[in-house]
Amino acid sequence: MRRALVPLLLVVAAALALPANAAATLVYTTQPSRKPPVLWSAFNDGSGAIQLGSSYSGAKLSPDGTSVLAVRQSRKGANQLFLLPTAGGGTTLLLPSVQSGLYAWSPGSQLIAAVTGKRLVLIDVATGGVSDLAAGVVTGDSVSFSPAGDQVAFALAASAALNAASDVYTVPVAGGPATQLTFDGQSTNPVWGPTQIAYSNGPRRRTDFPQLNLWLMNPDGSGQHQLTFLGVRPLVTGLNPVEWSATGLQLLADYGGQDTSQAFAVDPLTGDARDLGATPFDGTAPFALSHDGTTVLAQTGGVEGPGRGQATVTIPFAGGPPTVLVPNALNPDWNA
Repeated sequence: MRRALVPLLLVVAAALALPANAAATLVYTTQPSRKPPVLWSAFNDGSGAIQLGSSYSGAKLSPDGTSVLAVRQSRKGANQLFLLPTAGGGTTLLLPSVQSGLYAWSPGSQLIAAVTGKRLVLIDVATGGVSDLAAGVVTGDSVSFSPAGDQVAFALAASAALNAASDVYTVPVAGGPATQLTFDGQSTNPVWGPTQIAYSNGPRRRTDFPQLNLWLMNPDGSGQHQLTFLGVRPLVTGLNPVEWSATGLQLLADYGGQDTSQAFAVDPLTGDARDLGATPFDGTAPFALSHDGTTVLAQTGGVEGPGRGQATVTIPFAGGPPTVLVPNALNPDWNA
């Protein structure tokens, strides 16, 4: 089923008006005192900042740097998905309701996968057209395009109940039935890399988060194996994949849970997982990894309560002190 949305003429016009070297490479949010959060775009060193709008959250920058996806609540409390040009200008409503965090760009910046209600949908940026890819309770923290942009990986839960069984699937962008890749009822959060899919897997706890570690598999579901073996204490979920490097030799992960988000550098060959904070579990939250795998985009200062001294920083994947890009800035993303 397809339905047309408002054409994205303002976004396309803004992108065409940009000089070749003017595409933003960084987006982030600031939280003024007693005012709504403000969304900004900038170059990846934090310079050249442009204010894009207020009351937006969950920003995800397009790979070509010309547009950003962000969520804003309606008066009735629905999370609306918007498209904003990073050069500034008019915004476009893509979906009247979207599941928090479950939206992603295709590698070519031409398509968007998103979850609305009990549907995984595909949005054509040029036309605004929306088509259904799969139905069901999509769960976890990620939907992820294949490197070629021709498939989407996602996790389906058996129900909307807490800790319901879930498994990883893929579905063709061109349409057709979804393919189930895992069958253990405890797999979620797929992130597609250059040659493998990373995902979270671990036993469920009846009144707590599941105990998750990283697993890897081939895109057809073969070769499934556990990569990391960290202990998972109460009230945290353990490791979830965030992003691969372009070579597949580096994998950024998040050790998450209640009031917890901690950046971990993972070696996909050995399973070595290292906390990237200055001290263990110091509230250094991961957001993105540079294409060459050398640099992590992160937020320091913890995730509890916006505006409590958080900063947008970079950290060497190999480890080292953070470099502040933007002080008092939250929830960054980039295409570096």
